[in-house]
Amino acid sequence: MPSFKDQALVLRRFPFGESSLVIHTLTREGRRVHLVARGAHRAKSRYSGLLDLFDTLELEWSTSSGQTGGLGELRGGQLVTRRRSLTRDLLRYRAALAGLELAGRAAREEAAEPGLFRVVEGLLDHLDDPARRPQVELLAFDLELLELLGLAPSLTLCASCGGPAPEVQPGRAAFSAGRGGRLCRKCAGEARDDGARVGTLRTDVLTSAALLKERTAAERLTLPPPPDGLLSSLFEFVDRFLEFHLETRLRTRPVSP
Repeated sequence: MPSFKDQALVLRRFPFGESSLVIHTLTREGRRVHLVARGAHRAKSRYSGLLDLFDTLELEWSTSSGQTGGLGELRGGQLVTRRRSLTRDLLRYRAALAGLELAGRAAREEAAEPGLFRVVEGLLDHLDDPARRPQVELLAFDLELLELLGLAPSLTLCASCGGPAPEVQPGRAAFSAGRGGRLCRKCAGEARDDGARVGTLRTDVLTSAALLKERTAAERLTLPPPPDGLLSSLFEFVDRFLEFHLETRLRTRPVSP
């Protein structure tokens, strides 16, 4: 049977029969691959302690058809990077689970998503760093992933005309997830006339999201802690935007600040 070998992250795990395990993985290529690890729950299994969430692995598997889709069979594996500390802090653990779920929604079996593995592995590395704030890292990951998928919202300029998008009410700007983000008054009116759903969002939330999106990983270490109220509003905004475009509710959200 044709075999494949690549670095991978385990996205989800399911029992299979009495002693086996099915795992959904994200490969370095950026593809979601489903594998069965036979005998993984046996006491002397070669996979004992290997197929944990959050760790970077190198896996080898085969498929009966030679195709990349379907259920393959795990043939071997070894640990590349262990991130055990993520299981010892509840907030980091929940943020890591949220990142894996979102990656699983973004990854596909039939086509690779270049850059996806790098972004997800980067989130896990940052969450494993005790100097970093998990809420900030998850928000930065969400925004980076949206950018990677071509779904990033316009946060400062009008998503329709590309011009300035001033406030339409004190402290609030017009916003439409279906039209790509922030809107000027004219484009917001045209969107409503076309039947699009248009509301308003706090401008400080949009500005804070734009600033966070522009910061590098190193610069995020020096950011002052955002107020809890603003952080909660940022999470609500990003989560709703993700759910709109993914057309599903994310089970691991919200991650409480």
